[in-house]
Amino acid sequence: MITILLAGVLPLLFLSTVASAAYFLVVLPSLWRLPYEQSLALLDSDDRDELERADRLLGQALNAGPRGRALGRIRFAQAHVRAMLGTYEPARYGAAATVLDELITAEGRTEHTAYLELWVQARLENHDRVTDLYTEHRDLLDARPQSRRIAAISHLQLAAGHWRRRETDGSLHHFDRVRELGELTEKIPPEVNDLQLVKGVQAVFDGRTDEARAAFGDARKRSAERGLPTVEAELGLLVCDWADGDPQRLGEWLGHLAEEVEQNPPEDGTAELLRTGIALLRLLTLLREWLLRPALSGAPSAADFGELRRRGDALREADPELGDACLVDGLVRYYFALDQSEREGALAVLESGTGLAKGILLPEVLDLMERERALGGEGDAISRFRVLVEELHDDPEGSEENRAQYRRLKAKFTRFGDPGDLEDGAVPNQRVPLDDHRRRSAALRSRVELILYPRLRDLADDDPARGAVRELLDELEQASSVYVEGAEVLHGAERNLITSTGQILLPEEPDDQDRA
Repeated sequence: MITILLAGVLPLLFLSTVASAAYFLVVLPSLWRLPYEQSLALLDSDDRDELERADRLLGQALNAGPRGRALGRIRFAQAHVRAMLGTYEPARYGAAATVLDELITAEGRTEHTAYLELWVQARLENHDRVTDLYTEHRDLLDARPQSRRIAAISHLQLAAGHWRRRETDGSLHHFDRVRELGELTEKIPPEVNDLQLVKGVQAVFDGRTDEARAAFGDARKRSAERGLPTVEAELGLLVCDWADGDPQRLGEWLGHLAEEVEQNPPEDGTAELLRTGIALLRLLTLLREWLLRPALSGAPSAADFGELRRRGDALREADPELGDACLVDGLVRYYFALDQSEREGALAVLESGTGLAKGILLPEVLDLMERERALGGEGDAISRFRVLVEELHDDPEGSEENRAQYRRLKAKFTRFGDPGDLEDGAVPNQRVPLDDHRRRSAALRSRVELILYPRLRDLADDDPARGAVRELLDELEQASSVYVEGAEVLHGAERNLITSTGQILLPEEPDDQDRA
């Protein structure tokens, strides 16, 4: 009985097992394999309709319940198709990223999923994510050279964003990563090498010296690592030390930088600007050295002026159209001039600096030159004196004694020729009406001071000539105050002042004094 039962049941069990195996091994796989294989034939197409059909087929395959590796392959294919459809509908990039996240979570990253994820994130413009993915999974991605190009593009985008926001360090970081990748390096702007310098310059103008020094230090290190000249960064560091640095050390530093520019000029065409800037700073350091000398140590020596001339000539050679060398040289020589000839030489230097393309434009200096031209030299003083003597000689209120004295003065100065017309403004106070003698005295005083200025300006304060003029001017002032007591007092004071002025301008020989 048992035998008969087994004979009837065992065939049924066998048939059931075969049927189950056939269902799970043949029928069920065919439900997802067929649409999956059909979709694979459409993946190389760029046609949107075919890609949409492939996506639907892959959906059918997933609904058929694949297991294991088959499920992973179908998910990857679906992510790929949706990434391709993102070309026509950008939202599909997000759908592709979602499928990839599920696949990577379940099975981990592979060379293929890592590359597709990098590509999709780049299309989504998640550039931070792209750069992080490349850094974290470089061992998987380097097998595909295109991965480096994708990462380089994202670094360029991030660098541009930092640059627009003036975030120098972030911008430089991403540009450096592009160079390391060796892709799209031609897209890096040439100005990138100057970003740290620009940051330092801005910090200097804002008074943030410590930040400027750090920026210039980074720029120097960066240039040295890349084998580029460091002169510009060194100049920035020197500027940071300018206020408190030792002028002699700064001058030596500038000398070394000048030699470096000559030996290894920058390739970006800035050599001339650097030469000019270094030469100008070297000229100014010399003045700062002089300022640190002890008080009452005397004027600069001939050797000092020689060094001033050499540094000024170096600046003129670096930029012939720059007037700064003439400005410094002329003002120093004007300040230390010992006589009128040296002063005229200094004014000539200043004058030569006004006609240059980048000449002297400081209003104070131009005003100084204009005033000196108005004052003139001793020749102008004599001409002004002769005009004044003519006016006083023709004064109807003057006595015959006064007119005789003025005639002698006219004869004495006749050999100097006709005074001619003076330039407008050369005589600041013209003659006033005779009935206002206080104003007349003030005008005379101003005119005499103007006439004698070229002769007296270089005399010591205790010089007898200065004292004599001061006494006579005081006498004129007193005489004007007591004019009510008699006009002769005032006229006599005027005569004495004019006579003394003539003596200073043209001292008499002993024989002339005897005849007088």
